[in-house]
Amino acid sequence: MTDPRRATSGAHPSSTGQVLAEVDWLDAHFEACRPEYEAMLRSVGIESGWRVLDAACGSGSFLPLVAELVGPTGEVAALDLAPENVAVVGERLVEWALACSAEARVGSLTALPYPDRHFDAVWCANVLQYFTAEETRHVLAELCRVVRPGGVVAVKDVDVQLVRIAPADPFLVSHLCDVSIRGPAATAQSVGSLRGRELRRWLEQAGLEAVWQRSTLIERWAPLRPVERRFWSEWLTYLAGLAEARGVLLSDLETWRALRDPTAPDYLLDHPEFYGCEGQVVAVGRVPSGPAQAVGESEQG
Repeated sequence: MTDPRRATSGAHPSSTGQVLAEVDWLDAHFEACRPEYEAMLRSVGIESGWRVLDAACGSGSFLPLVAELVGPTGEVAALDLAPENVAVVGERLVEWALACSAEARVGSLTALPYPDRHFDAVWCANVLQYFTAEETRHVLAELCRVVRPGGVVAVKDVDVQLVRIAPADPFLVSHLCDVSIRGPAATAQSVGSLRGRELRRWLEQAGLEAVWQRSTLIERWAPLRPVERRFWSEWLTYLAGLAEARGVLLSDLETWRALRDPTAPDYLLDHPEFYGCEGQVVAVGRVPSGPAQAVGESEQG
């Protein structure tokens, strides 16, 4: 049976098959949300001189800021599952000539190619949504394993239930979320994309301490900057394809179909009262310094 994620236009898959994981898409998303994204990274507490892992680094957009935070005495490592993404990041590291030591390599979050307690912090952005609940527990255990006691584990992800577009039915995206997680075509990402506001509990269950969480609404109003229009247009095209595949209400489907033609004279993103909002959540915890760390390590055995 055809995977609806592969059949959907605007999916921007990487070579691994993960949707919305291709370099051009990731670049546009980051630039459209740069102020909020950088504020979220700055909030996690990365310090000068630290060794930091950007786990699932995508196109590497966060790396210059990570390098700025750790300074010339720090180190930055970037890891991604898609070889083509890592190749782009490698080229960009040369172009950027970061002040600190930096490297990029191919690897999986389910089996991180680093020794125990190797990093002072790990940053993992917009990737837990791709995993099932069981896989998420395993990934978090891996992230904890490679961070020293007292070090920081920071994860960021979307909560699609916070998405809102106007002028349109305020429940348009909510209806799509509902059929996506309850219908026969539900995928791990369908469920995972609703997990954002649960991240604090996931980190606590992973054994992290002093866990906190903050949700950020990324809001944009007409007129949109070109990069914002591109991001919203491509994302709504992808969601419209999902709506078609998942069988939303006919009244909703008519709206989604209209969102697939950015050249239409009445295209929603060109409406003078357009409003778009997405919600991103960052959750941060500390690896225990005591016996709890040993428990986390035993789970990897």
